[in-house]
Amino acid sequence: MAYCHLNDGVPLYYRDEGQGRPLILLQALMFTADYFWQRNIFELAKSCRVIAPDLRGQGLSGKPNHGYTMPRLAADIDELLTRLDLNDVVLLGYSLGGFVSLQYLQDFGPGRVGALVLMEMTPRLPSAPGWEHPTFGDFPEEAARGYGAALRDNRDIYNDFFQAAFLEPPEGSEMEEMIAQTYLTPTEVAAQLIDEMAQQDWRDKLADVPVPTSLFYSYPNNKVLPTAVGQWIQQQIPESELVLFEHSSHAPFWEEAEKFNRELARVAADR
Repeated sequence: MAYCHLNDGVPLYYRDEGQGRPLILLQALMFTADYFWQRNIFELAKSCRVIAPDLRGQGLSGKPNHGYTMPRLAADIDELLTRLDLNDVVLLGYSLGGFVSLQYLQDFGPGRVGALVLMEMTPRLPSAPGWEHPTFGDFPEEAARGYGAALRDNRDIYNDFFQAAFLEPPEGSEMEEMIAQTYLTPTEVAAQLIDEMAQQDWRDKLADVPVPTSLFYSYPNNKVLPTAVGQWIQQQIPESELVLFEHSSHAPFWEEAEKFNRELARVAADR
């Protein structure tokens, strides 16, 4: 088990498998690295050095009472890349990890990053006038701002969202295992991260992404991001490429693992 002890004392857990171009996999909210990348790490490690951290507060990483902001999460990743002396990194950000990836590039620049993959994130979660791509296709701002508080009162409300992440939700013991993994993120941590995500708005900053970018999006069967947000982001980021997953909802790395692994390995091989 590998840990990077951050400058505020928090141990950041990460998987490190394979050799080759570094590929960083940044997870979604409450999605632990070991479990939820299990269909991907070993296959990708045949051609890349795969590094999959648990963001602070999640999985096997430390769970302090502070630091659940995008700038702090991005700084954690910078410490990890610096500690491991990684360059020409392919940085994949999935949902929450997408926000962290964009924050990292804004705060620390592209010096260590050779390519970006944004997967299943919308640059603004809540609805807004003229905004056609909020979470669920319609997520009133009042509901988005109050979701963290609602989770604090009743954690079970997350289970409906979690089920929607899959076109065909796992059943029985497999679903029980997944839910158990999400509980490695304390409720208060999850609520703080949700509050932070609800405040993000990267729509006007996408044109400034400074590295080659690939977009991995499930469409048209996505229950969480049902609109063509991937196509919209492609129009904002110059020369970005869009890879669509037609047979999954919010978790193409799980439901279409073979295609996901193949496309991500291709991106990593393209220098």
